[in-house]
Amino acid sequence: MKKYIKIFLIFSVLLFIGAWFYWQQHKKSIVKNSIESAISKGTDSLYFIHYDSSFIDEINGNASFYNVRLQSDSLQKQLQQFDTASSATIYNIHVDEVSIRGANIPGLINNTSVEANLIYIKHPVVYIISSGKKEEKKLNKNDSLAIYEKLLGKFKSINAKEIIIENGFLNFADKSGEPNTALRGINVLLKKFKIDSTRDYQNIISYFVKDVVAKVNEVYIKGEKNQATFTDVEYNAPGRFISLKKFQQKDSVGKIIFDVNNTSINNISTDAFIMRHQLQAEELTSDGGTLTFYTNQKTNTDTVKDEIEIDNNYFDEALVNKVSVGNTKILIYNRAKPNNEPITISNVKFDAADIQKLDSGTNIKNLISSSNWRLSAGGFSFMTANKRYKINIGAFDINNATSSMRIKSITVNPQFTEAAFSKILARQEDLYNLAFNNIELSGIDTRLLIKKQRLEAAAASLQPVVKIYRDRTVAEDGSSKVGKYPHQMLQDIKFPFSVKKMVIKNGLVSYTEKADVSKQTGTVSFKNINGTVSNITNIKDLISKDNLLLLNATASFMGVSQVQTIWKLPLNTNNGAFDVSGTAGGFNGVSLNPLIEPLGMVSIKKGRVNKLSFNLTGNDLIARGSATVLYDDLKIEVLKLDSGESKKKGFQSVLANALLKNSNPQNGVTRTGEINYQREITKSFFNLLWKSVYSGVKKTMQKL
Repeated sequence: MKKYIKIFLIFSVLLFIGAWFYWQQHKKSIVKNSIESAISKGTDSLYFIHYDSSFIDEINGNASFYNVRLQSDSLQKQLQQFDTASSATIYNIHVDEVSIRGANIPGLINNTSVEANLIYIKHPVVYIISSGKKEEKKLNKNDSLAIYEKLLGKFKSINAKEIIIENGFLNFADKSGEPNTALRGINVLLKKFKIDSTRDYQNIISYFVKDVVAKVNEVYIKGEKNQATFTDVEYNAPGRFISLKKFQQKDSVGKIIFDVNNTSINNISTDAFIMRHQLQAEELTSDGGTLTFYTNQKTNTDTVKDEIEIDNNYFDEALVNKVSVGNTKILIYNRAKPNNEPITISNVKFDAADIQKLDSGTNIKNLISSSNWRLSAGGFSFMTANKRYKINIGAFDINNATSSMRIKSITVNPQFTEAAFSKILARQEDLYNLAFNNIELSGIDTRLLIKKQRLEAAAASLQPVVKIYRDRTVAEDGSSKVGKYPHQMLQDIKFPFSVKKMVIKNGLVSYTEKADVSKQTGTVSFKNINGTVSNITNIKDLISKDNLLLLNATASFMGVSQVQTIWKLPLNTNNGAFDVSGTAGGFNGVSLNPLIEPLGMVSIKKGRVNKLSFNLTGNDLIARGSATVLYDDLKIEVLKLDSGESKKKGFQSVLANALLKNSNPQNGVTRTGEINYQREITKSFFNLLWKSVYSGVKKTMQKL
């Protein structure tokens, strides 16, 4: 009996030794056949795997495979012949080296799971080719399961303590083979990796990012209208941040749209980022750079307005609690006029905090109406459509926390001299030179401004400098000016706005006219204008509650007299109704000669005006009221033009003084001139005021 046992033991040892020698001699081919068979069966014989050489140390559980290739010749052939292949997606993979450490090597052949301490993948180059017709779609459950099957083959699960990917390349391409999305220089450290058939594969990518540190030298995305490049990207799941050195986006002709530097997103939610295609984070910071936007005309019922388009194909929604963007240049192009120079806004900085708690669902579209944010910029400029004026917006600062806005200046600068402007005119027009300085608005409702493009402010202040020039030697404009009073034109502005109270500080208004007769210019000016304007609005529901625009201002008339005026302008008028009154203090009449000599061909030789007062009510066609001028010892000369110079008309001057009462009051009686002035409909509102007051003053002074 002992003999048989000894023989059995010797046979068993010999069998084990023989099996060991056989395994040592054939283990590589056994493993290779097993892997190839698993891949073939797992993909219904569509894919095969090859590698050039291998190293297997079954005692320590180590194995390495070199120049590994996974591909499908049959699918590749169909892809070249037909518009679509039998598989929706084709995978071509080449890896320089795949190494496994701490695994049960013999068990890999018979078991349906892989467990290892380390999986090392060196220089993988992966092509994922969409073989069907071009369609824009996101990864769905079926896509995720397909990727899972390609990764696992016969295995039900893969579990690794650590996975290292070194210098990888991932390319997504269409039938042409040209990558539309490419990740280059991928380096990944992935810990606690597990993938199996029990997971919910709503998005398989999420299982790769829970505990991963991934760095990519470059991410390239090519769309139908633009292409984007991300440089030096790092995604750190344990640290919960994404950073990139540069993000650059170009349009179809190579023009740079976005060029942003050193951007980081901190405390991100990986589930939201990967599974819901949503950027959800605590903070976004960026050094800034260059951003390009386009304006496009949008037609709504009977209105046409320009809207800014923001091209964003990367996130459906973004949720952040704090944003900080550094010095940025913004370019705004007109989509309808692509050859025009863009509006350039320089030195833009943006900060936002306390946007809202993340679980409240704030998205980036509501950021500016739901947070304490501040936007500042160095200003910008642009030309008007007719190229006559350049509009400059100075440095500005908008603070949502304090509901305020500050603009250093807004200027409208003519691109012609007065003489050059007159030469291009077929009919008379005003030439404007405008500046509004130190603009401040408070009590702004930013939610209305952003969501409904409606500006409502409680208060505003500014310093206006308004200069107007008109050349009367040019042919008159015979078109009607009916309906173009200031409060009527206010209602024609398409942008809805309301300022409850505006304070005017130290303003200036001057009007210069070149006279038709004298060919000389005269200027009337109002300096040191201070006052308030209440209820400036074109919003119908606000007008229904309060329909009166009220202006109350004081000024220095020609630097010689203090003037006060009150304007009452109904905003719901259908006939141009208005009520204007004013007073002026005493001054030497001679000081008016720089104005009345070139424009009226009259000169005041002596006399003092003690007071002027007037009141007017009117509409589109007429002004009625009265004017009273109190003066002493008035004497005038009538002028004529002689060899380009104004000279005294002797007889006419004597006659004019004979018809003129040289004082008011006179003999204890104060005269008041009645005003009943029919408007010249080709003239402006200010012409009507001036001519109406002049008609009343004239009646006060004349003897007849």
